[in-house]
Amino acid sequence: MQSLRRTLAVRFSITMLVALLVIALWAFMGTQRVLYRELDRGLAAAAHLEAAALAAGLSIPALPDSDDREAFVAAVNRFVVARQASGVVIAINTPLAADLPFDSAGLRRAVDGDATWTTLAWGGDDFRVYYLPISRPTASGARVVQVAASLGPIDAASRNVLFLLFGTVLLGLLATSLGATWLAGSAVAPVSEIAEQAEAIGPDETRRRITAHASVSEFNGLVRVLNGMLDRLEHGVFAQRRIIADVGHDLRTPITAMQGEIEVVLRHQRDPERYTAALRSILEEVNHLGTLSDTLITLARIEAGELRPEPHPTSVAELVSNAAQRYRPRAGTRTIEVTTSDDADSVVDKELIDLVLDQLLDNAIRHTPDGIEIAVRVAGANGQVTIVVEDRGPGVSDDVLPHLFERFYRGDAARGRGGAGLGLTVAASIIRAHGGRVHAERADPSGLRLVIALPREQTT
Repeated sequence: MQSLRRTLAVRFSITMLVALLVIALWAFMGTQRVLYRELDRGLAAAAHLEAAALAAGLSIPALPDSDDREAFVAAVNRFVVARQASGVVIAINTPLAADLPFDSAGLRRAVDGDATWTTLAWGGDDFRVYYLPISRPTASGARVVQVAASLGPIDAASRNVLFLLFGTVLLGLLATSLGATWLAGSAVAPVSEIAEQAEAIGPDETRRRITAHASVSEFNGLVRVLNGMLDRLEHGVFAQRRIIADVGHDLRTPITAMQGEIEVVLRHQRDPERYTAALRSILEEVNHLGTLSDTLITLARIEAGELRPEPHPTSVAELVSNAAQRYRPRAGTRTIEVTTSDDADSVVDKELIDLVLDQLLDNAIRHTPDGIEIAVRVAGANGQVTIVVEDRGPGVSDDVLPHLFERFYRGDAARGRGGAGLGLTVAASIIRAHGGRVHAERADPSGLRLVIALPREQTT
């Protein structure tokens, strides 16, 4: 696993190394350019002085005799020769310049009046040479002044500059590496602190939140995301604990009832009718347990994606009418009134939508007093089909409405959900699987209104 701190330090150091090398190369090339330009300016100045002296009838000043060319180059580094048009030497500034070679083409151009630059080899070294025509003919016939200088000092100076630049790059790289390591550590340290706070939050400390560097703009987003995740985890843990408690309650009630029936029957010898009644009561509780188990399995399959809708073009109005017809015998003295429209068609899974309608109608029947109407309306508009199931029961408070579709939610004693406590949860999961929406609202003047919106066409 790579270390972010090390990666940042290495990448920053490499970036700075490349930048320093580019700067050093540019500085070296610039230094060489300046040295050569200054050398050419010096040669040109010396040539003009000597040419002016010769044109005025003066001689080239002679320097002290020396047979050590290296010492002369180090001290003076100017070799001056006056030549005729044929290249014959007329005058020199030092005996060392007697055998200074010349470039015939450059000499010819100078004779023709054009100053010329050339570079030539002499005695194992490279020399920069300048040919300048003499403005007036001299008594000796000199026509051109040739001034030469060795490039050795410039090469030596360039090597020194290169060495200094290379040393500067190494020192800069060392300083950059140390600085990058410190900077990377400083940049990563807040992440470590945030991680430490996150790791310190245990399962029994779900209310704790991360506060490290929450005020720093660069880390505010990370802290906000992590705290949002902790909010969801806290909600999930709370919901899980509540579900476990509610499932235990829903399981304990029928089991306790069956246990009580069996104990009563076994205390004394009973007649067959009493045994039959006890078995029927036990069977009712077993059916309740079976319903709870089937509902939990259905909900788990829907949320796991195993029970997926297989949509087909369907008349939702017909589904609602058939569901109402099925539930009228169970409604007793309650009436189920259905209002439909002709354009209430959608692409849905018929069996799953039938299950939704069963849950909604069962919920409405359980919470509507005897002799009261249950209203069911179906309409199509704006690319969707809307189903409304409205009862006239006690209703629920506004703070309970958002939680009606949560598992086992019991928020209103006046209107217990009854059954397994999962019917509306299953219905909401099926509707969402179809790409629809479901919500609850208070009916007027009392009761509960459940509204389902299904798209006409299923989106992939």
